[in-house]
Amino acid sequence: MKKIIIVVALFFVHLGVNAQERFLTIRSKDSINGAPKFKSSFGANIKLNGYFDAFGGLQDSETFNVGKINVYGTDDSNSFKMDMYQTQLKFESTILTGDGEKVYAIVEFDFWGGNGHMRLRKAYVEFDHWQIGQGWASFGDEALWPNILEWEGPPSGVWVRSPHIKYFNKIGNDPDWRYIIALDAPITDYNRFSEIDPLVGNAHQSTPDVILGLKHEKKWGHLRASTIFRNINYKYNNEQSSFFGYGLSFSGKLKKNKNSLQFQGTVGKGITSYITSIAGFGYDGFPTVQGELDATPSIGGWAAYEHYWTPKLHTNFVVGYTRFYTNDVARFFIVNDPQQIVVLNGNVNHVHTYGIVNVMYDHYERMTYGLELDYGTKSLDYNGEANGTTISDSPRRDAMRISFGLMFYF
Repeated sequence: MKKIIIVVALFFVHLGVNAQERFLTIRSKDSINGAPKFKSSFGANIKLNGYFDAFGGLQDSETFNVGKINVYGTDDSNSFKMDMYQTQLKFESTILTGDGEKVYAIVEFDFWGGNGHMRLRKAYVEFDHWQIGQGWASFGDEALWPNILEWEGPPSGVWVRSPHIKYFNKIGNDPDWRYIIALDAPITDYNRFSEIDPLVGNAHQSTPDVILGLKHEKKWGHLRASTIFRNINYKYNNEQSSFFGYGLSFSGKLKKNKNSLQFQGTVGKGITSYITSIAGFGYDGFPTVQGELDATPSIGGWAAYEHYWTPKLHTNFVVGYTRFYTNDVARFFIVNDPQQIVVLNGNVNHVHTYGIVNVMYDHYERMTYGLELDYGTKSLDYNGEANGTTISDSPRRDAMRISFGLMFYF
């Protein structure tokens, strides 16, 4: 009992030697090859999320998700809100085996599960070139994230977390080249868009998503390419059907001093479940005029540049674009139309754009606060036949938000 009390006391008072480590860290006295045999830490990333919506129908969204803009909406009233839901709690442990192999484990939560409820972000074990658990899906590039205050990110970014079994290793003896092979749990979230419903249903998935990745890393930054293959099950006319999806992603980060340029581009069919701003909205596939299901084509990209004016003052510029479309759709439903119109034999085209500029100040080593201007647009074009008449429409809406916040980690 006495030993347990001592360990708990050390956990809450120990300060890490490395300034970038978590303050609350414990280490075992015994070591292997000069490193502690056991090290564990607890930390928090505290985030104040404040935002003022100038116009545009995102008043009920905690993030600047342009995919949620209702192009038929008319409410442009101002809205001011603050919350702490983006605060994260992180537990990490590292154990060295007798032969010097490292076993790393992490459990991470935030409070973004709705009304401040806790949500699991990550929980995995990493050992001997394997990572098993829930973490960032390998189709995206987990080393990328624009330094912004809003938490959705550019509309074509890939930041999905999913349960997976992942193997990674270097190519030959060259540490600059690494590859990844992963089996990810299929994403089954299915929430309707507020304007267009393709009138298909969610079904149980039967196969994992297969992801392959290749990364080249040097002192100047890194370049990364990945591909994904999916077999997707949907219900159409109350019968289950499947179709094939695939995608490519190319990304990178270029660094010079503290300044950096990040970018990512994606293209494919049936990959909208992985794309920020449209993930989970049920647009991976659609019914065709041939009476079959087909994967939805999509393309997009984003870029972010961060410039340090002084060692503490820095600015970020971010742009993003996403397009996904369904040609020769057998049917779709216009959700907001008061006449409840079902359109036959038509085409649907979605385009999202996104832009951000901010200024941030690193007051202390672990504390940053800033001010940010967010602007985005969503446009929807469709045509087809309804009640024997050809119809078409091109609704569009934009939104602007001023975000502010403070971030502190320990």
